[in-house]
Amino acid sequence: MANNGDGNDGNDGSESTVHDPGRAPRRMKAGLVPPDTGLYLRIEGGPDAGRTFMLSAGGVYTLGREGADIALSDPKVSRKHAEIGLYGPDAWVVRDLASKNGTTLNGRRVGDKTKLKHWDVIQIGDTPIRFAVVEKSIKVA
Repeated sequence: MANNGDGNDGNDGSESTVHDPGRAPRRMKAGLVPPDTGLYLRIEGGPDAGRTFMLSAGGVYTLGREGADIALSDPKVSRKHAEIGLYGPDAWVVRDLASKNGTTLNGRRVGDKTKLKHWDVIQIGDTPIRFAVVEKSIKVA
């Protein structure tokens, strides 16, 4: 902007910042999970038994009580208990979020990121949750 010497730079506040996508860091939103792969969580016990969640879009999902991406009604589950991160093909992890009762994966305590694989069982509170990977699946509706 040119300054005409009157102390006013000509900015009347009507201009706004313009987002230049070419300068922003690239965030991978598509392609985290191959399109023919389905990732699912199935609640296998506790008050929410039978519920199933599709995670195939990828990203990070919090597990906990009200307000979590995957909300559970188990009273032993913390508000933000654990998270599942789906970062790319075969890059699926679970981690405990410093919950009071902890998180286990196949009976072993989880701290920081622990790799997930097909048919693993995540236990938070009294709720066992099955992680399933279905490859070469066909999307319906």
